[in-house]
Amino acid sequence: MPLPDRAQARAAAIHAAAVLHGPLALLSGVDRAVTERAAQESIRRIADGLAAYVLGTHSLSLIPGPVVDEATTVPTGTPHREGITMTQMNTGHQVSLAINAQDAAGFPTTPNVTWTIDNPAVAELRVSEDEQTCTIVSGAPGSATVTVTIEDEHAEGAEPLSVTHAVDVVPAGTATIELVAGPVEAETSASGEGDVTPEGV
Repeated sequence: MPLPDRAQARAAAIHAAAVLHGPLALLSGVDRAVTERAAQESIRRIADGLAAYVLGTHSLSLIPGPVVDEATTVPTGTPHREGITMTQMNTGHQVSLAINAQDAAGFPTTPNVTWTIDNPAVAELRVSEDEQTCTIVSGAPGSATVTVTIEDEHAEGAEPLSVTHAVDVVPAGTATIELVAGPVEAETSASGEGDVTPEGV
């Protein structure tokens, strides 16, 4: 079901928050302006939560698990870090991807998603029943891209929210490598003396 646009959702959320908050209750001895500011803040907080719920999933990412042996599920020792968007593994290995979906307020959501792969010869997708995780089982050596798309949570006319994860499969017995960016350092001359960073950089 298509969702309303953000302006409509925000207006509806503010209206609903004001109804939930109820009429302004003025207390004897309390400044009216202070009471009004407190009420506005309360309504704003309620509206933020309601708008996030109405708009559904706001951010989507994938969290890879460790690469494991397909037959034994024993970890292979392949490095794994949060935020990585590519997995390299040997034939006979597999890795699990978990969905990390959140609404605009940062609360977790469980959207209905579609998992696809552009090169099924390289890896097989084994999607869990609830669609929130998927095991990527290696196939023939090569490269593929796994895409997860939320089809039923987007404003009319907007592109569906999606995220991708690259998979590289290399023949068993081939070492896998991971490139890690180091700190940026000034370039020096061949003699080791002086900074030869181009002018204007």
